[in-house]
Amino acid sequence: MERMVEAWTGAILKGALLDSEKEALSIELYDASFRRENDHDGLYAWETQWFARRLPSPPASILIGAAGSGREAAALRKLGYQVHAFEPSTPAFRIGQRVLGSELIDQASYHDLVEAVLLQKGTRLRLGREARFDAVLLGWGSFGHVLRRADRLELLRACDRIAPEGPILLSIFEPGTSSAANELCYTSWGGFLARPTAEELAEHAQALNRKLVVSLQSPTSYATFVPNV
Repeated sequence: MERMVEAWTGAILKGALLDSEKEALSIELYDASFRRENDHDGLYAWETQWFARRLPSPPASILIGAAGSGREAAALRKLGYQVHAFEPSTPAFRIGQRVLGSELIDQASYHDLVEAVLLQKGTRLRLGREARFDAVLLGWGSFGHVLRRADRLELLRACDRIAPEGPILLSIFEPGTSSAANELCYTSWGGFLARPTAEELAEHAQALNRKLVVSLQSPTSYATFVPNV
């Protein structure tokens, strides 16, 4: 019954809200459901292997988006990386401040990143106009919370601009069927989620003139956009 109510709620909200409103609602629902004790401590085994293969060696600088409470950022910092993180959720951001220190994390969104980097606008993201990083990491599953395909490409363009010679790492919850690729998922704790396909990522890589390396796993697939050299 609970899952049925959740499905009905998602269907109603999907028809009633603009994509920007769906994204804002997703952050609010995440705020309400966030519990630090539910966070994994440190990196998952698949992340450790992925980062070892794809990230430049320490002390490379990494921009970490949708950083949550700082799990990945703290672990990478312990490995010797220089990190700067940002997170839109207020409760997660506040814990991230305690974990990383206020200078290493901003309360900001992917929209802020796009505006700061591509449009040179002032945002909550504290990055200088000429800021550059050696790599960009988008927090686990967060790429799918950018609901419009065109906006996902703009986000990747911003990442490409700020780390022109470094990799862009992200993970997706790939759809189980081709029809599911066009549908938004909804949960009462995380709001709306798009499920980009590997084919979509390949088209984005071509637009950025980057090489795509994808590992398809269940439930999370991960991808790296590598500069063509």
